[in-house]
Amino acid sequence: MSNPRKMKVLMVAEATGGGVRRHLLDLLEGLDPARFSLGLVYGTDRADSCFLDALPRLAGTVELFALPALGRELSPVRDAKALSGIVRAVRAFSPDILHCHSSKAGALGRLAAMICGVGTVFYTPHAYSFENPALSAGKREFYRRIERALSRMATTATLTVSEGERDCALRAGIDLPGKFRVVYNGVEEAPERENRLRPMLGLPDAAPLVGCAARLDGQKDPMTFLEIVKKAAEKKARVSFVWIGDGPMAEELRQKRDELGLRNRLLLPGFLPDADRLVGELDYYLSTARYEGMPYAPLEALRAGVPVIATDVTGNREIALPGRSGLLFPAGDGAAGARLLLAELNAPTLSSADARQVFEERFTLNSMLHAIETLYQESAAPAVPQPAGV
Repeated sequence: MSNPRKMKVLMVAEATGGGVRRHLLDLLEGLDPARFSLGLVYGTDRADSCFLDALPRLAGTVELFALPALGRELSPVRDAKALSGIVRAVRAFSPDILHCHSSKAGALGRLAAMICGVGTVFYTPHAYSFENPALSAGKREFYRRIERALSRMATTATLTVSEGERDCALRAGIDLPGKFRVVYNGVEEAPERENRLRPMLGLPDAAPLVGCAARLDGQKDPMTFLEIVKKAAEKKARVSFVWIGDGPMAEELRQKRDELGLRNRLLLPGFLPDADRLVGELDYYLSTARYEGMPYAPLEALRAGVPVIATDVTGNREIALPGRSGLLFPAGDGAAGARLLLAELNAPTLSSADARQVFEERFTLNSMLHAIETLYQESAAPAVPQPAGV
């Protein structure tokens, strides 16, 4: 008896850095190779060092299509080249499933699916672009309309990484509830805590350490983080802060920190390749993000039993569960964040055991892989007729 044919899955991603990169690598290296044949079309502009280091490993098992034209910014000429490149890759790979990741690849990939007649198309937004408060109302509405049209014309199912992201799509009228599936991001188990971060930063063991690992950009709002550091210093709180990561706001944050005399309070070591382990050595993980999908670094903190204090936005709400794994404060409100953090430092209400339990319940890598493998396999079954009116 011959073995059943492997299902062919082609993924498309513009961003190959940060959380999207992490999600992609987990899928490409974790999906069952006995059941799935995998390909990846990827942009090269935002490939981080972790992705570039992984390329030699992937080359042996994944068919790779590098596409320099697939970039983040809107550009009619470049986007047309990117669309043409995706169409060529789709025709060369001939996938059973096309799985698009993030907004730019989600738009161009789904257009390519329509051109090539791909029957099954999944889309993972990794935070909808129309949620970005930094965009004008006109741009947000433009992106919302694109998402709505492509969901209804060229998407089998949207896999949101949080319930909040799904609810955001429903409020925006993107599609009917039956078109969405929630699949939480998951992370693998980590080795035992090594206690390397404080010596690396030159800090004593006794003082509490609060921090994060994130890209230094407008979405993550490092200036609100700095405001919390400033408020803690004014209260003479015995606590140190660290932001692990780099990005377009790195120099601005460094200069503002130094102007405020907070050089010894807020440590900025830049990008560290083992940040996913180091966040497990914090006493509290602090997220000041203005919007999210389902960020990885707070999950890695929970994995090590580190509670999360975060902005009350999509994604964070399902990580920092008040009374269990974390606490929430309004986005952009550094004063509120500082009050919450200082109160928790003075009289702790959160435990490491509860934080770890939430991780085990929601965010393991095996759970994520099983959910996506199941959705892929179910897509091969005969389709159930859908009601009219979509």
